[in-house]
Amino acid sequence: MKVRGLIKENALRYKSSRWMNSEGQTISTCSVYDKTQVEVLVENPMRKQTVTGLIKVVIYKDNALLPDERVKEESRILTSPPLSTGRISTGFSPEQESGYHYMIFIEGKQTYVQPKSFPPRLYASKSETALILVDPSNSGLTASTVTFSGKLIEADTGHGIDGAKIHIYDTRHMRRDNRMASGTTGSEGGFTIERIAKKMHWWNDTVQIYAKFEGDDVYKPSTSSPYTISMAQVPRDSDRTLFKELEVFSRLLSYKNKRIERHEPK
Repeated sequence: MKVRGLIKENALRYKSSRWMNSEGQTISTCSVYDKTQVEVLVENPMRKQTVTGLIKVVIYKDNALLPDERVKEESRILTSPPLSTGRISTGFSPEQESGYHYMIFIEGKQTYVQPKSFPPRLYASKSETALILVDPSNSGLTASTVTFSGKLIEADTGHGIDGAKIHIYDTRHMRRDNRMASGTTGSEGGFTIERIAKKMHWWNDTVQIYAKFEGDDVYKPSTSSPYTISMAQVPRDSDRTLFKELEVFSRLLSYKNKRIERHEPK
């Protein structure tokens, strides 16, 4: 019993802990893939003895129905002089939108677990986005194509989001919206998507369209404002010229046939 009491007395004692960002600030929220840390402070209560102890930090992802998922575990050996406070930190980057908490063990014994509240637990979320679609009716409809252009940005900063898949949809009221075209944003979040102009509905030439970003592991989905446009083809100048030439030729042919009919013997 004395030996056990001595070992317990010589152990490091838990003092405090927190989630913090890369700048050392205490946090309870972050974005997915942000670099965060769990900082742990422990005390050596001994007046004359230096104490060495094993400190383990276990990080869990919160689950609503299933057991919480262990996502990281790290152990550190800390040597602390008499009557001093020691510090360790464990780096962590959350990869999913969820809540996270940790447990701390000293010499194999659980000494702290975060309560079920925010804070002190950490919640990692995807970044909000905004999708801007330029009115296609102002983009110009050629004889064969209609152009959709716009930009995908981070809602908080306004920075463009590159490499994101953008889809153009035709709104349907009685069934699933129809995907008309797709494209990918460039380095500053801009996109230009072309589609062959053709009538989409038998009853009229107009469609209500919108752009949609379906989200990914970093960014939340977003949808643009809708626009109503005509998908009827507009003849090009060359087509108009050809139509006029055909019309003239047809009139000449008709006139020639009438002259032949007049001169034919009856």
